[in-house]
Amino acid sequence: MKDYDIDRILKPALKLFLTNNYEGVSTAKLEEETGLTRGAIFFKHKNKESLFKAVVDKYVLEFKPGSTEFKEVDSLKDFIDMFLLDIERRMNEMHSLGIPDVHRGYFNLLYQALKYYPGADVMISEMLDRGVQIWENIIQKAKISGEITPTCNVHETALQFKYLYSGMAVEKSFRDGLQVSSLRNLYYSLYKELRNEK
Repeated sequence: MKDYDIDRILKPALKLFLTNNYEGVSTAKLEEETGLTRGAIFFKHKNKESLFKAVVDKYVLEFKPGSTEFKEVDSLKDFIDMFLLDIERRMNEMHSLGIPDVHRGYFNLLYQALKYYPGADVMISEMLDRGVQIWENIIQKAKISGEITPTCNVHETALQFKYLYSGMAVEKSFRDGLQVSSLRNLYYSLYKELRNEK
């Protein structure tokens, strides 16, 4: 995907879909947000539905936490730190687009995808399963290396890390927004338990 399409069309469209319902994103709003004409916007994406799918593909389904630079990480502690930095980076990117509550918008986008993107339920479910698998892989490595206790249940521990993030993100989206420092404290606390540290 070309940078022009991402920067001039998809990012502004993402902002609109994060802060409005699908029905509320009009062609006029797209023109105003992108600074482009209707013809330029829909030259590649044909219509609003196609544009919405491209936004979901790029900013939801292509988000594979831990699938690139994370593969080289052998330590659970390093993985936790990189995972938190990635969350922070993505939140900062969304804030730079003028999106105040990133997770509130993100959850709104997910629910809109379920309604307006056929097959999104399966694709989102697969994405969430991949996220658990990534945690399981690094936790298994940490068990084998002796970094954490060998009695740790890999699957349950992976779910703990996953749900600490998703649960906090959901709850904080109704309040003051997710603070990565609070999530870091919880992750480090769980990590210490896995190492049997006091």
